[in-house]
Amino acid sequence: MTKHVLVVDDEPEVTFALQAYFLGKGYKMLTALNGEKAMHLLRDSAIDLVILDMKMPGVNGIEVLRFIHSQAPRSKVIVVTGYDDQYREMVERIGVDGFLTKPFGIEALTTTIEDVLAGRPAEKPSILEEFRPPAKGPKARARLLFVEPSEYTYKLKEVFFSDPDKSRGIYEVTAAYSTEEALEQLGVFQPDILLVDLSMLGPAGELALKAMASPDRPKELIIYGSGTTLSSSHTAQVEDLSKRGVKVIYNESFTRSGLLRLGDVIWKTSVAHGLVEVTP
Repeated sequence: MTKHVLVVDDEPEVTFALQAYFLGKGYKMLTALNGEKAMHLLRDSAIDLVILDMKMPGVNGIEVLRFIHSQAPRSKVIVVTGYDDQYREMVERIGVDGFLTKPFGIEALTTTIEDVLAGRPAEKPSILEEFRPPAKGPKARARLLFVEPSEYTYKLKEVFFSDPDKSRGIYEVTAAYSTEEALEQLGVFQPDILLVDLSMLGPAGELALKAMASPDRPKELIIYGSGTTLSSSHTAQVEDLSKRGVKVIYNESFTRSGLLRLGDVIWKTSVAHGLVEVTP
């Protein structure tokens, strides 16, 4: 029997990315971008599992959790939050089936969901334990600027690329969340590699074109993300940028395999430009 899962998070990028992923796994997915919508869905639908963010404007996750216990007690709950210490004691006092701290990997969430739905105790794996050790070789040394749709999508990359043992690089990493901020960071941060999420390219690839024309142009520009939802005109723009020397990686970087692939490309790019750790 198909399980009904409700994702409650006020970050649209996170909510809809999780929806798309778990639809592909065969779950029936519903989403709510705020607590009010979540409670409405819980009143009207039989929900097997709620993936619940804690920090939301208006009706927060604690209020939704209390509502579930009183009005939808058959629904299991996995709490996800970037504020572990702030909420854990209160959440455990109310009662919850699983708890994950942002940023978490998709594999960790998948395992937790399967455990909770099967009635098994859900463990809380460390995000870095999800990644296999990289291949041997010299460590890269580079400055990376990620242009991301939200802080959440960036944080997973920050955790991974700030760990030399996992990423094979001694990287300085930072993020920008708009075209204007990204162009400003080219001069301030002076990244060696600029990495732009597909959703942040702007009309006609505006960000990439401006970065390429900038006096602070990085050594390499990489565009990455899922290409499954691109329109034909957007696809043509990306293909045009590829012909201009921009690297394009079609993969979902918040999954383990996608992040590893992105890391491999960044490492190879860094080494190709001589950006390696020099040992005395």
